[in-house]
Amino acid sequence: MTRAVAPLGQADKSGQERFTEFLRIYASLNTRLAYATDLGIPLNWVPGYRAPDPTRRRGRARRAQSTGLEWLPWCLHNGFTSFADVRVEHVERWLAELAAAGYSDATRARMLSAVSAFYRKYLLREGLAQHNPVALVDRAAQHLNRPDGTPATTVLWSFEACRALLLAAYLLANRHGYGLRDRAMVEVLIGTGVRGDELVGVNLDDYQRPTPGGHGSLRVHGKGAKDRRVALAPPVADAVEAYLAVRRPSTVPARTGQVGARVREPLFVTRSGARVHVSHVQAVLRRLCATFAPAADAPPPRARWRRELLATEQAALIATHLAPLRDSIHPHSARHSYASHTKNRGAEVRQVQRDLGHASLTTTEGYLHDAAHLAQSAAHDLSPALHRGWLTAP
Repeated sequence: MTRAVAPLGQADKSGQERFTEFLRIYASLNTRLAYATDLGIPLNWVPGYRAPDPTRRRGRARRAQSTGLEWLPWCLHNGFTSFADVRVEHVERWLAELAAAGYSDATRARMLSAVSAFYRKYLLREGLAQHNPVALVDRAAQHLNRPDGTPATTVLWSFEACRALLLAAYLLANRHGYGLRDRAMVEVLIGTGVRGDELVGVNLDDYQRPTPGGHGSLRVHGKGAKDRRVALAPPVADAVEAYLAVRRPSTVPARTGQVGARVREPLFVTRSGARVHVSHVQAVLRRLCATFAPAADAPPPRARWRRELLATEQAALIATHLAPLRDSIHPHSARHSYASHTKNRGAEVRQVQRDLGHASLTTTEGYLHDAAHLAQSAAHDLSPALHRGWLTAP
């Protein structure tokens, strides 16, 4: 959608100005882009967004082309001139159209939350709507609610799989130009449970290690403009130090109004010196899996060092644990894995909550895939007793 519209029913400001004001509520550019994507706001309206250079090769695009079913284009297409005119039945019709178009329940729930935030944090505050129609949606009937305590559906990496990813990153660290950087990112991701966008959002001066060889820390910029410090155990800090020894200076441009001010340098940078994008984190994880656990139809490696590496016992062990993750691996699994493995090793849930930056303990509990509880379940005592004497194990 390229035309500037004023769907809010106010003559003093354009639609673009209104949406820009809403997005400025969020300090993180990644958060602004996420809301713009779900609401259908043109990216050139997002404060702080710079369009990619079309002359340079880039990875995956920021988002797929709009389907026209995002909230803003859907409202315009259906003739709404003011968001104050939207009722709950209109929201439910929109959700039905999303479902018919193949949108998953999780995606619809996320998009609905974006619309709700737009009403709660902007339209109601500015007097541009009298109520939030999303609040009246029956989420259970729309299959959008997950009851409290329901285990998360994100794939949990086993303790051995986490070890395999770290070992794989270590073995490849000196095999290509940015191996040390990628290893440091994997170490921080698995060793702290930070989100992917938090990982790439850290700056050079966010890293601290007062004592050589000791613990380090990293200030991460979380959701809702809430910063927190996460601890870096010595092995993780060592990986960061190894990367910093070869890190190239960044080429962060000064923003308007920052002339003469100190520009904060990103910690993890690309070949060109720009901040690493969150999509690169998933690409690194996929490359580790594909290297040590290639698909059956993948051509054999041409490099001699790679063939020799894959012939080792270490590589065979890595492949065993990474093969099941190859087609579904995602950075957010590291966050769930951190929560589960630290709790299973004796950490207090409240400490895990602080580590992950969750405002609610209920959110943290949803991250806990507690295999220990399953292994200790009373069902293991009941079932054998029920079958004793007439059903024997094969």
